[in-house]
Amino acid sequence: RVTDIVDRGIDGIDCTVTTKKDTYRLEIPSPGDYMIYPASMAVAIGEHLGMDKAEIIAGVAAYVSTGSRMRRIRLAEDRLGIDDCYNANPQAMSEALRILAKSRNRKLAILGDMGELGDLTPAAHRAAGELAAQLQLDAVVAIGPKSADIAVGGGELVQHFLTIEEAMHSLAYTVERY
Repeated sequence: RVTDIVDRGIDGIDCTVTTKKDTYRLEIPSPGDYMIYPASMAVAIGEHLGMDKAEIIAGVAAYVSTGSRMRRIRLAEDRLGIDDCYNANPQAMSEALRILAKSRNRKLAILGDMGELGDLTPAAHRAAGELAAQLQLDAVVAIGPKSADIAVGGGELVQHFLTIEEAMHSLAYTVERY
């Protein structure tokens, strides 16, 4: 059972996991409510493998995201980048935008095409733009042919470029501002 969930925004999630054996107060160092599921499974697996409470808690606290899945990148001047572009899908993009919206300071999203969506492609990209506007992000840069619909959904908030090469000059300026 998972209770006492505390969303620390970009810094992660805290929760209490209770099993038949014990209760664990976890600090999960990755953002997103969905992280409570793998963390609670880690507790169950740790117990099954005979790990003690301290080892399980430390193991969850030591989690590091892999590849381009909610990977936080510390930048100069106390800025933070979030790389969540691996095989992006509408649900992952929406969650990433919501997490970004909860963060401190100015909020810039750089979004690319979501592939393999079939007939849902235009609507899914428009919805991402609409959500970015609804969340009142400061700016969105959309890159790729499918991402033109992000600009349709987000309106004036969104700058759209067909290619990374086309976006580079404007992107360098925009990133400096944010």
